[in-house]
Amino acid sequence: MSLRSGLALAGTAIALPVLLNRHGGETIPMDARARRDAPGSFVRLRRGTTHVMVDGPESGEPVLFVPGATLSLWVWDGLFERLARAGYRTIRFDRYGIGFSDRPDIDYDQALFEEQMIDLLEVLGVDRPVTLVALAFGGPIAAEFAVHHPERVAGVCLVSPDGFATPLNLGLRLSMLPGIGRPFFQLTGNRALKSRLPGYSRDPRVVARVQARLRPELRYRGFKRSLLSALGNVPIHGAEYLYRFLDTRDIPVQVVWGRQDPITPMPPDEVLRAVFSRAALRPLDGVGHLPHYERPDQTAAIILDFLHDAVADRSGQGRA
Repeated sequence: MSLRSGLALAGTAIALPVLLNRHGGETIPMDARARRDAPGSFVRLRRGTTHVMVDGPESGEPVLFVPGATLSLWVWDGLFERLARAGYRTIRFDRYGIGFSDRPDIDYDQALFEEQMIDLLEVLGVDRPVTLVALAFGGPIAAEFAVHHPERVAGVCLVSPDGFATPLNLGLRLSMLPGIGRPFFQLTGNRALKSRLPGYSRDPRVVARVQARLRPELRYRGFKRSLLSALGNVPIHGAEYLYRFLDTRDIPVQVVWGRQDPITPMPPDEVLRAVFSRAALRPLDGVGHLPHYERPDQTAAIILDFLHDAVADRSGQGRA
């Protein structure tokens, strides 16, 4: 082997891990090929393609599931089926940046997600008020949507909502620093995200289930860039003001929260009641971040009672 060939080979060996690190493991573009075997449908909205799945009877009252920061629409498995069987029209979607939806190179803020939800409902032809069921990071998004568009909302169910000093691990905190944050997160983000997974539940089966679904999605380009932008723009540490605004609206609100949730720890009961003075609070003892995974029947029953009583009274339509 010549000296030139040896240097070229060495250069390739050095450049490859550097390239991989630069992409942070995100080696697959989110395009038609990536979506080829994905379930559900894809609709073109103003900012890009959105992945959506609709179930239940067409005549059923619509329920729009708002996802969290990292887990895409599959996170509602086990809950949406029970609501659909009860006669509700369930709509699950991947917000921009996660799952099989596009990752436009823009700011991921409340206005973007509000626009996406409005566009999605219009494309789907939903002309009745919807009940928003939101998980964690989706809580502030759902609350702001309801405050801005009360005529479009029949009720809001918040599951383990962000907004009460949500804790972040060291890797995620460093990623929020100006200047170095974005390249640092590109390099270390996967590790930081995976390190949070054991906290989702004390049941190892739940953790394994979440790990198996999330890890493949970390390969798609734009995931960490969009996530970092969203974490910096959505008030995950201080959404109490939004929840207080929501509490003043004539919109039924329910809060379902596991008392043993270390991902978005439930604040003391007196704090929760001060923020949600009119809401139906349903804390669950011995439950972690995903109540509908740990206790699917109980969680579905709680939400169905809310839909049947408070929301049906507001909509004046009752269940299908």
